[in-house]
Amino acid sequence: MTAADITIVVALPDTVRTLQRLLIAIALVFAVTPANAQNFVQDTVTAFDNSEFIFQRSVSNAPFIPIAYLGARSYGEAQIESALTKKTLDFTQQGASAATGVPFLVSERDAVVVGAYLSSNRFDSDSDETGDFRVDTVGLPLGWFRQVNTEWQAAAFIMPLGHRSTQESSDWTLQTMGGVFARYTQNEKLWWAFGLFGDDNPNDSYVIPYLGASWVINPQWTISAIMPWPAVVYSPTQDWMFRLGASPSGAAWSLQPVNNDVAVSLDAWDFGLSAERRIYKNVWLEARTGIGGLRGFRFNSGNGQLEDPDISVGSSGFFALSLKLRPAMLR
Repeated sequence: MTAADITIVVALPDTVRTLQRLLIAIALVFAVTPANAQNFVQDTVTAFDNSEFIFQRSVSNAPFIPIAYLGARSYGEAQIESALTKKTLDFTQQGASAATGVPFLVSERDAVVVGAYLSSNRFDSDSDETGDFRVDTVGLPLGWFRQVNTEWQAAAFIMPLGHRSTQESSDWTLQTMGGVFARYTQNEKLWWAFGLFGDDNPNDSYVIPYLGASWVINPQWTISAIMPWPAVVYSPTQDWMFRLGASPSGAAWSLQPVNNDVAVSLDAWDFGLSAERRIYKNVWLEARTGIGGLRGFRFNSGNGQLEDPDISVGSSGFFALSLKLRPAMLR
């Protein structure tokens, strides 16, 4: 086990020991069979290279999106909203998660992505109203994307999530996320994105618009002006990447006091700085810190109203460590 592996294991909170064992097992699989994992990734990249899909036209040092990750995260403050009273309770939160999404070609222009998601989060509070508890989550994402022509790509996904709280009388809560998206490539350095992300659960339902552009200034600098999660990316070499901007948060949840049903709210966002380093071929180590659980724009499905963002920072700092498996850059 490397020093990086030891650092991540030590950083994992004691409150998620059951998932810790799973994350260690996944890490050991990568450690014991790196050749098999690398061969699978390379075969997948080669298959897409020989298809009609076009992912990257300009030269950039930034790595391709990960197809698997495992990590741990700690929030100084998380927000849980009561679905009955709309009152917000503050908690400290520690969690660990693991996910993968594997693409498969079904034609020269169509592909499906089959994945899995597991997480466990511990919430600690001084309030006697709810007390401390843990939420375990299982997700099964399924996606589709198509190279419509040389300029346009289309994609859609759906992900059922099951949450189970350790609170008394709590049962499994079903939450369904999904979205439709399109990408238009204007030239070798600029592309535009459009879409909608939706979430439906027993406690809340909402839709988030997805709109913006990504501009590769040069191999080192990229501006991702895509709302609701814009960012500036600096990749001085092909082994390092720094990112300053927003990303989906795991620090906003809703709770039904009657039966203790819980659901995560991805209309919140984190803002911070991350540093990512290639540590072995396609394996990257990331450290990230910033302010978490900020409320973003969303359309409430119940009343059709646009809700304003809440950017009060309070004491909601966070820190995260993760290992990511990134394939080589696709064309």
